[in-house]
Amino acid sequence: KKIIFFISLFIMALVSQSFKQGNNSSVANGKNVYETYCMSCHQENGEGLTGAFPSLVKTGHLSDKNKLVKIILQGMRGPITVKGVKYDVEMASVGLTDKETADVINYIRNSWGNKAPMVTVAEVAAAKK
Repeated sequence: KKIIFFISLFIMALVSQSFKQGNNSSVANGKNVYETYCMSCHQENGEGLTGAFPSLVKTGHLSDKNKLVKIILQGMRGPITVKGVKYDVEMASVGLTDKETADVINYIRNSWGNKAPMVTVAEVAAAKK
């Protein structure tokens, strides 16, 4: 019985570790996507440029993953207020794959003090419909 217990414990540890690596991999890949497509406006630290490009740091605008998918893939126009600052700049759409979109969302929502559940490729695909 002890052997079965230790084998079960070992398998659970492996599964847990591979899940963590998958999450870390998504965030790491998302950082690369962010640096390529987003950083020039939202800046390396996610703070944006006051009055020009909104901050992505600890804002309520990151909680709706479906809205984030649409903003990233379709762009955004019109006024928005972030942390009490009004913005009215157009954000161009970015042509990303579903995986790249999930990865960049996971990076943004889990960087600079942000903390949110991971988004899957399947959730991105569903949000596009």
